[in-house]
Formats: sequence, structure tokens, C-alpha cells
Amino acid sequence: MGATTRAVGGAALLALVAGGLFLQGLGRYPLLDPDEARHAEVAREMAAGHGLRRLFLTTLDLEPYPEKPAGYYWLVALAYAALGVNEAAARAVSALAALVAVLALYAYALPRWGLPAALGAGAVAATSAGWFGPARYGNLDMTLTACVTVGVLGGLAWLERPAPRRAPLVSYVAAGLGLLVKGPLALVLVAGPLALAALVERPRPRLGELGLERGVLTVVALGALLWVPVGLLDPSYLSAFAVTNVRRLGSASPHAGPIYYYLLWVPALLFPWTLFAVGPLRRAARDPRRRTLVLWAVFVPTVLTLARGKLATYALSALAPLALVVGTELASGSPAEDRTRLRAGGALAALALLVGAGAALFAARGYLALSARVLLAAAALGWAIGLLLVLRRERLHLVPAAVLGTALTLYPLAVREVAPAVAALHSDREAARLIAGAGAAPVVAFGIHDPSLTFYLRAPVIHTDDTTRVRDLFAGDGLAFLVTGPRHFAQVEQLLGAQAHLWLETPRRRLYANRPSNGST
Repeated sequence: MGATTRAVGGAALLALVAGGLFLQGLGRYPLLDPDEARHAEVAREMAAGHGLRRLFLTTLDLEPYPEKPAGYYWLVALAYAALGVNEAAARAVSALAALVAVLALYAYALPRWGLPAALGAGAVAATSAGWFGPARYGNLDMTLTACVTVGVLGGLAWLERPAPRRAPLVSYVAAGLGLLVKGPLALVLVAGPLALAALVERPRPRLGELGLERGVLTVVALGALLWVPVGLLDPSYLSAFAVTNVRRLGSASPHAGPIYYYLLWVPALLFPWTLFAVGPLRRAARDPRRRTLVLWAVFVPTVLTLARGKLATYALSALAPLALVVGTELASGSPAEDRTRLRAGGALAALALLVGAGAALFAARGYLALSARVLLAAAALGWAIGLLLVLRRERLHLVPAAVLGTALTLYPLAVREVAPAVAALHSDREAARLIAGAGAAPVVAFGIHDPSLTFYLRAPVIHTDDTTRVRDLFAGDGLAFLVTGPRHFAQVEQLLGAQAHLWLETPRRRLYANRPSNGST
């Protein structure tokens, strides 16, 4: 079998495994409030609208939504056109972006470290908890991560070429696309690691080789596709977007986090491979060929720490270099000095599985059916026993394979059994189904803002905490609904009295109407 055939076969295998993880069952469970449903609803309003304003000026509940650029919502609107307006389409963009990034890691590692190492890099990325989850979650972060991953890897590959060399156009294009998806942060996340790599590269690239003029023009041209029409249609969108991004830098950010935030979250995102990362990272830091990957992994959380606003998924692009460092070594065979770390990592993985099996059986009783809890516990216990046997027989080279097998078993089970139960508690899809089945009627979201309610109703709702307005609406002759959260249960029932007929109750939400329902739950 030729090298090209093996390379293509490896790519196909990786695409099959990662694609199965990311794409299967995307529509099995409802959209989660608030973030996933919000992005899905913004794209739905864009897809349902007409004219240039809806294409460039994003809305939520038909009100201006200048929080994010329109680029990501263009992609989701295209997915709606292809697949229909549903959960699978809303998540498909993230899933495909995750797959593209995994294959980019494979393509970068293959000529440098060989086929097993390339497969290892892709597998570690695909099965990291922080990659697998966002790949199946409909928001901007995985799409941004794909742009950053392709951009930085393209630049690193360019730095390895002998001079004279053409400008790294791939990096500029990827940065420009990231600008459309997330804004200026994409430029920082692509340019920063490449600048550090250029500084440590010997010999350093000449300034003229970078093609800065052409590259900047490429980025500006891509950005102009969005921002020029926005500025012409409504300049206030530009100022509102700028204010939003500046606000994230200060204490007024809606997601303020401590300075050590990413120090905790990046290892959690890499799990379970964090258990085996120390040795490979230490050796990569001493290796001139791989040191740039370590610098990239450090740069991402460091630059994000400068802003007060922090979310774990902002740091997803740090997983790309970590997967290249950890995955390539684990697949190629760890050196003898890592036997102790492999043993400790395997033992910790087995312990985590045993704890997880107990949690599935007992702690999840309020969420999962007995059959689902038994299935999850049996799978976790089986792999824990397998890992312990591997450790007892000192076959430490099989520990990474056992951990990979664990992930490939438990992740699909979680999609099938856990995700629907969790999503049902954090979505208003069932409430929207009951409301839609009763016919056209006003819907009040009292003291809450659940975008999933709007998404599934395909129409805006009344957001208010005005008790007089609610009382008058429920006193009318027509049917009216109200959805609210636990803080307002008692207040609503005291306000409406006998007019508050309970149609649906979950730990998170209650649906009331001014008429009884024969099918209320």
C-alpha cells in the first residue's frame, strides 16, 4: 500500500470516527437555554427575513442584536435552508467546523510525525471533553476555533519552508473568516501564536516574506463584506458592537472571571488526556521543532486572561496545539521515562470511571431512567476494570488505547441517554409544543428570557415583569399563556389566583394559562 493510499485511508478513518462523534444524533434533544437557543433563534430570524437589513443586521425577538457579527449566522441560515429549521441544522455548523479542525490537525501532523501520530493528534482533539461538547453545541466558538486552527497551522507550515517562499495566504484568509465569525479576537488568536513562532524560528523570516500588504488587504476585504454594509445600513450597530467588545475587557463584563480561570479550565477541557499531558509538554518545550506548539497553547489562555469576561469555550483553540503535542506522543509510543506517568494516569482514569459509574447509578436518579443509569454504569465499570487489568499486567502502552475506547463508548451513550434528559430541563420546547397546539395566543415570559421559547413558537413572546399587564391579559376573554421560573412561581399564583391554570411543570419552568388543559402535566 502506497504512502498516499495510507494517508487517504487514515483521513477517511479519522473523518468517520470524528464525524460519527460530532454528527450522529444532533437532533435528538432540544436546544439549550440560554446560549444555544439564542444563536439558533438569531439565525432563524435572519433566514425568515427579507432584504439586506436582515442579512447584515442581526436581530433577537425582532429587536437589534449587535452582540456578534453576522458571519456565523449566515452559515446556520444556510444549514436551515438545507436541513430545515431544527436542532440538527442549528448544531451542524459547529459539528462540521470541529471536523474540519480535526482533519487540519491530521494534515499538519502527517508529514512531520507519521500516520500513527497524525491519527493520535486527531483522536485526542476529537475525544477531549472540551472539543466533543462544543462540537455538538450550536454557538460561535467551535467555528472560530476551526478558523484559528487552520490559520495558525497554515502559518507554522509556512515558517518551515525554505526561503524564498510565497506569503502565507492561508493564515490571512482564515483570520479574515474568523473576523466575520467572532470579530477582532480572531485576528489576535491567529496572529499571536504565529508572531511568537516567528520570533523563535531560526532563521527568522524576513519582513518582506510575510506579504503584510497583501495579507492585510485580504483580511480587510473579507471584513468589508460584512462591516461596510452594516455601517451603511445602520452605523449604530458598529458602535454597539464595539461597546460590547470593550465591555468584556472590564469589570462590567457579564462573564467576569478570576485571573486563574483558564488555569483551571484548560486542563478540564483537555480531559481525559490531561492525565497524560505533563511528559509530552515538557519534552515539546525543549524541542525546537515543537516549542512553537507549546507557545501557542500558552498564548491562548494568557491573552484571554487580560479580559475580565471569561468563558471556558473561549479557550478552545488552545486544545489544537495540546492535541498535537500529547496525541502524537501517545500514538507513537511514550518513552520509558513516562511509564510512571502512564501508570498514574491510567489509575486516575480508572478511579474517575468508578466514581462515574456510582454517580450514574445513584446521583442521576432524578434525571435518568433506571435502564439508562444501568447502561452507563455498566459501560464505565467495564472500562474501569479493563484499565485496571492493563495496569496490573504492566501493559502500559495500552493505557491510551483503553482511554480512547472509553471515550468512544461513553460519549455516544451520553448523547443517547444523558443529553436528552439534561436538555429537557433547560429548554422550553415542550411548553412551546403545548402552546402551539392550543392555537394562536399571546405568550408572556415573566421575569425570564428563554430564546428556545421563541425559536420553537416561531414568533416573539412578551417579555415583562409588569404584574398589571399580566393580570389584564389573563382577565381577557381570549386564551393567554405565561411561562416563568422558580423565583416567580408563588408570585404568579398569588397574582392570578384561580385564573392560573398549570399546563406544564418542570424543576426549571412552569407554564400557566387562563384556561384549564385536559392534557396538562
